[in-house]
Amino acid sequence: MGETKLRILELYSGIGGMHYAAELANVGAEVVYSVDINTSANEVYRHNFKQTNQQSRNIESLSANEINKLKPNVIMMSPPCQPFTRVGLKLDVEDSRCSSFLHLLEVLPHLETVSFVLMENVVGFETSEMRNAFTKALKSCGFYFREFLLSPVSLQIPNSRNRYYLIAKKCTNFAFGTETDIMTAFPSNSCDVNMPVEQRTLEPYLEKSFADEELARYLLPAKTLMKYWRILDVRQRSDISSCCFTKAYTHYAEGTGSVLQHDSSESFREKFAVFEKDGNIAHLKPLQLRYFTPREIANLMGFPSHFSFPENTSLRTRYRLLGNSLNVHVVSSLFKILLE
Repeated sequence: MGETKLRILELYSGIGGMHYAAELANVGAEVVYSVDINTSANEVYRHNFKQTNQQSRNIESLSANEINKLKPNVIMMSPPCQPFTRVGLKLDVEDSRCSSFLHLLEVLPHLETVSFVLMENVVGFETSEMRNAFTKALKSCGFYFREFLLSPVSLQIPNSRNRYYLIAKKCTNFAFGTETDIMTAFPSNSCDVNMPVEQRTLEPYLEKSFADEELARYLLPAKTLMKYWRILDVRQRSDISSCCFTKAYTHYAEGTGSVLQHDSSESFREKFAVFEKDGNIAHLKPLQLRYFTPREIANLMGFPSHFSFPENTSLRTRYRLLGNSLNVHVVSSLFKILLE
C-alpha cells in the first residue's frame, strides 16, 4: 500500500477494541476519527489513544459532507447490540438505539471514499430486520459482503464469545463463500489468520501475583457462594475454555462469565462434595474462588499489555465496558481477510 495509509472512521468506538484490532493487523491503516456517545468509554479510549481525534457525540449528527471531508477508506463499527440480544426485548429496527445505525445507512450512498466496512454485533443480528436493511444498503452501494458467526475459541483462545461479523468491500468480490451463507469458521484459504498450533490454557492470561488485599477484592462473597454455588461456572488455570464475560459480570451470578479457582492445589470436587453434605461455607474457603480481574478479561479479549483504565474508573465500570467490547484477535484476523 506504499506510503498512503488507509484511513479508518471508527464508529461506536467503545474502549477502542476496533482500533487495537487495526493496529494488530499491521496493514498500514490509521484511525482518523472516532465517535461514541458513552462518556466512560470515551475516557478510557482517550486515556489509551491520546493522538486520535475522538469525539463524544451522537452518530446521527454526522453528515455525509462531514464524513467525506475526513476521506475515510474504511468504516469499522460495533453498533448497539441491545435491540438484538437474547435478554433484550428484541425490538429490532423499532428500538430507538437503532436510529443512529439507520442514519448511517442513509448517508452510505453519499460517502465518496469508503471502500471497506467491518461490523460486529451480537448473535441474533443475523436474523433481524436491521441486518436486512444493512445488507440491502451495502448491495445498492456496490459492496460485496460476507457474514460470520465466530468465537475466539476458533483461534484457540480459551474464551467463548460468539459474535456476528460482517465484512464488505467495493470493486472486487471475495474469493470464498457466498452472500447467502453465514460462515462459522475463518476461510480455510486465508493466510492471514494467526492460528496457534495448540489450544491454550487460561494460565498465560492470568495475572501472575496477587497481594492479599488485592486477592480479597476479587474473592466471591460468602452470600454469593451460598446462594449460587450450583450455577457458578468454576474454571481451573489448566482449563482450555471459559464462558463469555458480559457487562453484568460480578453484578449477576448466572450466565455473566466464569469464576476462577485461585488456589489450584485443592480439589474442587472434594470441597464441594463436603460442602453439599453439611452446608458449611468454610469448606469452600481454601479454593479461593474469585472473579477474573478486568486485566485478565482484557487479556482474553486480546487487548495489548499496554492497554489500561484511568485510575478513577471504578471496578464495576471496568467490567461493564469490557463486557460491551469485542475480541481484538478475531476482528484483527477479519480485517486482514477484508483487505486481502
